[in-house]
Amino acid sequence: MIELKKRIAQIIISTWRRRYIILLPTLILPFVAVAVAKLAPAQYKAHTSMLIQETAKMNPFLQDLAVSTMLNDRLNAVQTLLKSRHVLSLVATELGLIDQNSSDYEKDQVMGNIAANLNVIQQGKDLLKIEYSAHSPVGMKALLQSVSHHFIEQLLAPERSSIRDSSTFLNQHIEKRFKDLQQAEQKLADYTNIHSSLTPEIQSQSYARIAVLKQSLAEKEAELFGVERSLDSLDQQLSSTNPVVGRIEDKIIEIRSALTLLQARYTENHSLVQAKKRELTRLEQEREVLLSSNQPRLNTDQLRNMASSQNMRDITAIQPLLMSQLQNLQQVRSRFEALSEETKRLTSMIAKLEQKTQGYGDNVKEIYRIQRDVEMKRQLYEELVQRYEMAQLTGALGVFEENKRVKIIDLPFTPSSPSNWPTVIYLIMGIVGGLGLGIGLALLFELFDTTIRNKSDAQFVTSIAVITVAPAHH
Repeated sequence: MIELKKRIAQIIISTWRRRYIILLPTLILPFVAVAVAKLAPAQYKAHTSMLIQETAKMNPFLQDLAVSTMLNDRLNAVQTLLKSRHVLSLVATELGLIDQNSSDYEKDQVMGNIAANLNVIQQGKDLLKIEYSAHSPVGMKALLQSVSHHFIEQLLAPERSSIRDSSTFLNQHIEKRFKDLQQAEQKLADYTNIHSSLTPEIQSQSYARIAVLKQSLAEKEAELFGVERSLDSLDQQLSSTNPVVGRIEDKIIEIRSALTLLQARYTENHSLVQAKKRELTRLEQEREVLLSSNQPRLNTDQLRNMASSQNMRDITAIQPLLMSQLQNLQQVRSRFEALSEETKRLTSMIAKLEQKTQGYGDNVKEIYRIQRDVEMKRQLYEELVQRYEMAQLTGALGVFEENKRVKIIDLPFTPSSPSNWPTVIYLIMGIVGGLGLGIGLALLFELFDTTIRNKSDAQFVTSIAVITVAPAHH
């Protein structure tokens, strides 16, 4: 605590010792600041602010058609472009500050003065502020109007030019792609006309027809196999048939019928009834004898000849077969021959079609290649046409909302009073600056002062303990 009091006392003593160094700048600088405030030229500031809106971006139905101004990304570029010689020369020419007779030095001076006092500030996401300062308020409003006009033009120029250039680019490539598509389609048509029988469609039809024919052939072969078995069975059955036995059985049936009629009219002892019985017994015995003996087998051709003979009834040794059996045999044989011919025909057709399809390979490969080329060119052409239509809609949307994109919040104006700080501000700054300068100088003098003023200074310099201190003489 004692040390702190000592330090505070030393600071107070040092301040009092350097009081003139502290007070002198404090008294002088306020007068200098007031003089600067009075002598400084008047500075006028004017501004205009505008709201850059993207209305289509906020509409979910038009988002894909809108082109963003990308204000955040382009602010530095737009500010640089706004201060470029091209834009500033247009502004200076519109305001009559330069003309064709002006020298390059005069033009550079005018454009440099405008660029030095012009500034663009982004105060929000979509809010821009253009500031301009000058020593005179005359012409500031007109200059800001010209600058803001060219600023808006430069801000919307990329959108307009991109839409215009996109439409031109797409239109040129649409014409080129359409010619390429026509050439590819004509190439496909010529190749198809030359190889009309080898197109993929014909190939597919041929493969489908081969499949149908093979299925039909399988069905016919199965039916032919069944008919062949039936024919063999009928041939075997008819070849083992004895025509005499058949005739005897027919005669037995006739006699039994006649015997039944006679028995209905006469008694068993009647001569006619006895004669029929004896004849029936004799035929039955003959049939048994024939069935028990081995008879020669006849083939189907012999049986057919026997059945077609006109004098068979006069032959007692061999009797004709039943015509129904022979007709059945003839129908089965006719069906067998028809199925055999059909299977041969189907086999021949399948062999020709398969041989024909074997030559499709290279031609079909070339057709597929040409078709892929046509499809690719058609798809590219349709995409370009669609993009062109979208570009046209985007351009129409830009024209429609052009007047709504930029809304002026603060119109350019002519300032009525300068924007310099008041004199009292300069006075306060002079007092604060003078006090700071005085304190700094006092501290500097105190640090470089080597005078020994007390016991502690002597001990610090000589490193010897002080025994006594002589009183000061007045």
